[in-house]
Amino acid sequence: MFIISHSLFLNMYEVEVKVKAPHAEMKEDLIRSGAVFEGTEEQHDIYFNSHERDFSKTDEALRIRSVNGAGEITYKGKKIDTVSKTRPEYNSQADAQEMTNILLALGYFVSGAVKKRRDVYRWNNFIIGLDTVDTIGEFIEVESDLKISDKAEIQTEVDRIFDFLKKYGLSKEDSITTSYLEMVLEKQ
Repeated sequence: MFIISHSLFLNMYEVEVKVKAPHAEMKEDLIRSGAVFEGTEEQHDIYFNSHERDFSKTDEALRIRSVNGAGEITYKGKKIDTVSKTRPEYNSQADAQEMTNILLALGYFVSGAVKKRRDVYRWNNFIIGLDTVDTIGEFIEVESDLKISDKAEIQTEVDRIFDFLKKYGLSKEDSITTSYLEMVLEKQ
């Protein structure tokens, strides 16, 4: 008999802040500050929804992402605060086309798509994405690459990210918690 322990399913939180900001000066400053440029990714995201549970109403996301041809499926839970995009997140590598076929066969439907180009930098324990998103412009996303499961640590990480963003004249008031998908759909 196969028994699944609930302790295997700890909530791991993605601590992330997103702001709309031009990239030109940031790229040079990131390198001067010691950030490591890890490369450019062409990302194509397909978002799914369910007739049984509307993810746009429950503040969840189910996405298949292709990054330079490699596939990944992601589930994002509800955001836990109002100034960041911090939420539980689970990812797994997947064949994008086959996983799309599986989800469609299970009754999920495509709710939208987002295409973007991301320049990825790493500085200390931050992953910094300079995103150029089709139809909506340039954004910076700063994410902690720490695996955080304790909600008490989350606020400390959010504060550290905002301290980093102050260098670029950005604050909590500039934070956007709206997803790229929501912005793209609103633009359409």
